[in-house]
Order: sequence, then C-alpha cells, then structure tokens
Amino acid sequence: MNVDDHIFLWNQASVRLHDVRHIVMRAGEQLRSYQLPASAFLFSVRGSGLIRLDGNVHAIKNCYMAHAGKGTYVDIEEIKDELEYYLILYKAHLPLPCRQELLRLLEKTQPFHIQYGFTPMHQANVFVAISRMQQAWNQNGNLDKLRAKALLYQFVCELMAQMQSQGIGVTVPNLVAQAVRYIEEHYGETFTLDDLSTLLNCSSRSLQRTFKAQLAVGPIDYLIQVRIQKAQELLRQTNLGLKEVAESVGYTDSYYFSRIFKKYTGFSPSAYKVNPLTSEIRRQSPLLLSRYSIAGQKLWKYNDHIENENHSHPRDGGAVPMYKSTKAMLALNLMLSLTLLLGACSGGGTNTSNSGSAATGASNQVATQSNTTQTSANQEVKKSETRTIKHMKGELTLDFKPVRIAVLDTQYADQMIALGELPAGSVITTGDGSKFPEYLMDKLKDVHVLGTKDEPNSEAVVAMEPDLIICTEFQDKIYDNLNKIAPTIMFDRNEDWRETLITFGKILEKEQEAEQIVKDYQEKTNKLKAELATKLKGESVALIRPRDNAIRLHTVEHRTAAILYSDLGLTPPKPAMDKSDTATMISLEVLPEVNADHLFVVTDKANQALTDEYKNTSIWKGLKAAKENKVYEVNTTVWIAYYGPIAINNIVDEIAEALL
Repeated sequence: MNVDDHIFLWNQASVRLHDVRHIVMRAGEQLRSYQLPASAFLFSVRGSGLIRLDGNVHAIKNCYMAHAGKGTYVDIEEIKDELEYYLILYKAHLPLPCRQELLRLLEKTQPFHIQYGFTPMHQANVFVAISRMQQAWNQNGNLDKLRAKALLYQFVCELMAQMQSQGIGVTVPNLVAQAVRYIEEHYGETFTLDDLSTLLNCSSRSLQRTFKAQLAVGPIDYLIQVRIQKAQELLRQTNLGLKEVAESVGYTDSYYFSRIFKKYTGFSPSAYKVNPLTSEIRRQSPLLLSRYSIAGQKLWKYNDHIENENHSHPRDGGAVPMYKSTKAMLALNLMLSLTLLLGACSGGGTNTSNSGSAATGASNQVATQSNTTQTSANQEVKKSETRTIKHMKGELTLDFKPVRIAVLDTQYADQMIALGELPAGSVITTGDGSKFPEYLMDKLKDVHVLGTKDEPNSEAVVAMEPDLIICTEFQDKIYDNLNKIAPTIMFDRNEDWRETLITFGKILEKEQEAEQIVKDYQEKTNKLKAELATKLKGESVALIRPRDNAIRLHTVEHRTAAILYSDLGLTPPKPAMDKSDTATMISLEVLPEVNADHLFVVTDKANQALTDEYKNTSIWKGLKAAKENKVYEVNTTVWIAYYGPIAINNIVDEIAEALL
C-alpha cells in the first residue's frame, strides 16, 4: 500500500461526514449482515472479538482500526466481554472536472473503498481525535458539524501518519461477493440493477462485467437462479399456495412467476409440487448457485436513520428490474427441462453415471429439432440459393431466406429497414429512454423488444422463435446459448456499416439493393465534401459527448467521427487526431485547448443536465465555437447507437444543415 498516494488523494478529495456512532455490544451479542451505507472507519477501544469484512477476518483485541468501503458486509461475533467501538461513516470523491491522472490514481488505489485493519501504535492520539469528533457530531449545530468535519481530517492525518510508519497492507473489496450476499439475503424484495450497483458504490455496467467475469452469469441471472431454487424448496417442503410462493421469492405477479418457473424447470409450479421425481431431479440438476453462497442471517440493526439506506427502493426512469430473465440461463433452461423430460419418460431408472453424456447428446438433438421446428413452422421460410456467411465465429451456410430475425444490437434494425426488411425482434438503446428512436418508430412499433444491447432478455428471444439471431462480440459469452435457440451470426460491432450492409444483403438475398445504397451514399458524400471544403476552408470540427462528469472527445478512429473526417473530409482538431483509441476523456477546463471552430455536442436525457451545466460556465461561453454560435446539439441515439445507413444519412443531412 502506497500511503503517499492515499495522502495525496485525501488532500484532493471532497469529504462529507455522514455519521459518528459510539456502540457497545454485550458478550455473546452478534452483528450480522450489516451492509455499510458509506465508507467507514471502525475503531474499537476495548474488548475482543472477530470482525468480518466481506468474510475477511480481523481479530479485535482492545484498540483496533479497520476501514471498508460502501457496500461492504460487516459481521461481528465471538464477543467475550463487552466490545466498545466507534463507527465513522463518510463519503469522499474527487470533484470534477479534474486531471485524468488523478482519476487514474483514484481508480488504481481506491483509498475510500479498500479494506484494511491494524493496531495503531499511538492509540491515544487516535482515540482523542475520534471521541472529540463524536462529541461535536452529537451537538447537532451547524458549527458543531463543521467542527466534527475538521476533526475528521485531523483523525485521517493521524491515521495516515501511523499507517505510513507501520507499512499497512490492504484488501481490495470483492464486489461480486458483496452482490451475491445481498441477492441471497434480499431475493424476496423488489430492487433493480441500478439499486444494487448504488449500494456497492459502482456503476451497473462495471458490476455486470465483474460479476460475469467471476461467475459466468450476470447479477440478474443469479437472482433468478436463487429465486427459482427458493421456490422449489417452498413447493417441496410447504403447503403454501402459488400466490404465496411467488410473493415469497419476489414475484408479485403469480402468472408471470408460473411462466418463468416452467421455463426454468420444465414443470408448472403445481406439477412440480406433486411430481415424485422432483427431489431426485433437484439433486441431479441443481441450479448453478455460486461458490460465494451465504445463508441468510437475521440482521442486528443500528437504531437510527442510517440503517434505512440499506434498503432498496424502486426507481423511476430506465431502471432494469432484476427479476427479468437474461442471457446465460439459456443452456441451463434447456438442460434442466431435458433432464426432467428424460426422468419422466424413463420412470427414474436411468443410470446416474451415464446421465451426463445422455443429457448432452439429447440436448444437442433437442437444439437441432428446435431450430428445424421453428423454421418449418413458419410458412414464409422457403428454400433458396445456398450461400455461406462468414462471421466472427466461423461460417454459416443458409439455404433459405430467414424471416424471423432477432438482432441484438440496435444498429442492425437500421440495416434491415434500409433493405426493406424488418427484424422480428430487436434490443433497444436506453440513451434517450424511448423504446425505439423517432426516425424508426413507425417501422418498429410491432417489433418484439429483446432487452438492451448490454442486457438482452433471453426469455424474449426464446419466445419470439427466431430462425436467425444476429449478435456482436458484446454477447460473446452467451453465443453458444444463443446458437441453441437458432443459428447465430456474430458481427464485429465496429465494422464499417457498408461492409455489414453488404453481408445483410447476402443474408436477405438483397445484395444488389445493398450495393446501390452504398453507391448512393458515396455519391452524396462526395458532393457534400466538395461543398464543405469550399465553405469551411480548413476550419476544424470536433465531436464531443459530456458524460460521467467529464467530456468524451471522439477521435478520428470513432465510427461516427469517421463520417466527419473520412467521408466528408473535415478537419479534426489536433487532440482528436489520436489514433490510439476511439475517444479520450477530458475535463471542461481542457476543452478550450481543443480549440475547434465547430462543435457537435452529442446529447440525450441522460447527459442533458450535465451539458446544460457546462454550457452555463464561463469556460464554455469563452469557447471560440460558442462565441460564434457554431455549437450544434445532436441526438445520441441517432449519432452513436444506430450505426446503419438510415441513421448515417440522417447524420450527413444534419452536418450539411449545420455547416452550409
């Protein structure tokens, strides 16, 4: 642990003191499953016991200092006499805009979220600082609160000095272990992925990726597994009615619960309850619960307002309910249903040692039959010229024109409509909170919604019975599962839209139409390129997107920026010429250094407030483009998400309107 880095970041941070508590626990008393609502210091002054921070054990004996971040689960046990300690809850962050190196250092060291524990050498100094802080905090006056905050800095200063001299080690918090524990203890409640990520002080995307990297399923998948397992236990072991079981595991709609239960087990809840094979089936085909599984335990709560922050609340606007099915359970659904089917047919006489290979072979057969059935059931599917489609996972031979296509990236809906076809199902973008963008709404109003690019809804994909699925590398981990539903093609998401369109033309037997669209676009941009060169005479144009309390400057490598710089020959500002990445994050303070003559600003509901905040600053108002009224707001969905010929042509039209 580099304490110097921590000291540096504490100097740069904005800190809010959240609460200071003085707590005494009696012998034999325990604290179970308390989830920290903010970053915290815990300092014991007398007594002994064990404290667990996400399962990491610290032995307490008299004076001991521990630290953990928001979302950490705290357990205290094995108290022999009385344990007296102080709990200091605080929140700290770097005020933005700030330098990129600071953000990188913060991400690397995580001083406000890491876990550590040690026995201070100079315990009296620490105790005096904390006790004074607690006394000032309890006075409740504004000046007292300010004094308590000042004493927090005094305490941190003393703490850092002692850590520096003692060479203390740290533990990076395990977000997955925290998330798993919360899910397993709160599966009966309604909460969202955003709620869970907020509890753990991380972004929902970061939590999703980290969770899947460790457990091969996402948080939503895991929640469903837990709920179905708990429902199975209740059905086997109790006489609760369907509605009571559904509500016990977090489903307010018993009809929806029945559908999802049958999809994941192969039986309706009532059939599962009376089937004598369920116990053996459950033993042979358990749901894939994580190795982090932690049994639910009764909470020992603090009696004040902070405890309420541990409870989730439904949120408005774009939150993704965590009880929706997703991704990685598809293979599990198939295998579990097949096992139930085989068990029912064989009367339970199958040799256990051979069940694995039998199930595997049969599952492949079922997948093949499923795809064949879906294709033959749709009367519009007709034999046609055989063609081979090359993609990221190999080659797919088609001898029919697919009509029920599921697209798992928003740009492909645009590609298909441009060719006069419609997807049967499509994911949506969440940038502007709408179902589909306005420019495609009239065409896509009857299309099945399949979740989002980051969170495809596996149930919806199965339900629409596709004869072809088109995905990108974003769905790489569930590709095999998708391929069991229907033949699946994986495209490079950032492939030039023209190349993708030609491939779509081949799939849909419309190669000439695709080539004509590309030809028309080339003629259109060549003409506009000449007009812009005459009008602008080398004036620079930048494409930016305010987000995450900073500004994303898109470089010449970005696929949308390439329309400006490659297709239309516009001049990029020097910082945008970096080819090492598609974008670079800059602060508002650095934006004047971009020094663009024209500024396209990508906005949506998610970043409009931040954009407006920036536009009202003196820095923004001092920009050359702002002074000359050459700032143009454009829609994120059209400019970023729908990378297809219709959206691209709309972008070109907007550029022409702005610059000519």
